Amino acid sequence: MKMSGRFFLMLATAALLAGCGASGGHKDGVYQGYLEGRFLGVASPQEGQLLELNVRRGDWVEAGTPLFALDPKPEVDQLREEEQRVASAQAKIDDLRKGLRDTELQALDAQLQADRAQLAQSKAEWERNQKLQGGNFVSQNDLDRLRYLTDQHAAEADRDANQLATGKLGARQDQINQAAADLAAEEALRDQIKWTLDEKTQTAPQAGYVQDTLYRIGERVDQRQSVVVLLPAAELRARFYIPETEINRVKLGQEVTVKLDGRDPVRAKVSFISTQVEFTPPVIYSDSQNFKYVFLAEADFDPAIAKQLHVGQPAEVSLQP
Repeated sequence: MKMSGRFFLMLATAALLAGCGASGGHKDGVYQGYLEGRFLGVASPQEGQLLELNVRRGDWVEAGTPLFALDPKPEVDQLREEEQRVASAQAKIDDLRKGLRDTELQALDAQLQADRAQLAQSKAEWERNQKLQGGNFVSQNDLDRLRYLTDQHAAEADRDANQLATGKLGARQDQINQAAADLAAEEALRDQIKWTLDEKTQTAPQAGYVQDTLYRIGERVDQRQSVVVLLPAAELRARFYIPETEINRVKLGQEVTVKLDGRDPVRAKVSFISTQVEFTPPVIYSDSQNFKYVFLAEADFDPAIAKQLHVGQPAEVSLQP
């Protein structure tokens, strides 16, 4: 799980900003400010012992770079057990769809052939005795007995024929549906364990600098506790304050020039203008910035430029002509 926070390094810039422009008045379209970064804490939704820490403070990491890993053994064991349950559920549904084994079908077929042989024998004997009845060689009682025996063998042959036909089919559809539902439930549990296992290893969600590492290898990490703190390049921006009298000169998306100590000016784009007026913050107050009401604004840098900058640097923001 990723957790973001905002850290302000303003006090260190107060003295520097107070001196900006002290020798002259406010320059039109030039505003004082500082660089601010939104730090990103990278955590795991799982708990466990810290097994790997792949970065150090000050490292630059690209998006997707491995940061740390927690001990995966509990989830590995659970996944192995669940994979076996999934295989068992799959085997069950396959068996239901196949019907009886070949040897079982052969036994049913043999029984059917025996039934038909008995039927043929009893039918032939009954028919012979019917011919003899006219000469009073066979009683009606014996003839009835042979007829009932023939009917019995016919019924047994029909019964075994139906059993053989059923054996060649799979199980009833309701049994197959239940087995399929059981398989789906086991697969869902397996996928959940896989996700839990994957979350034991965390990578950088964005490119940026490693600001800090909060645990050492071997320490136990609780759920959702940040292990690595990043400063993404995309989260570093210039914060500056626009006098109320000049607020309508600045627009969202407008290009500005940001002047920093010790380097050439760089370009940025206005990404935020507060809708609420405020008093000039003490951190930027000076003789040249003695406006009573100001609006907070922010400007974003290209990530390639932001990579070279530092949180807390005093900044002088100028509007592009």
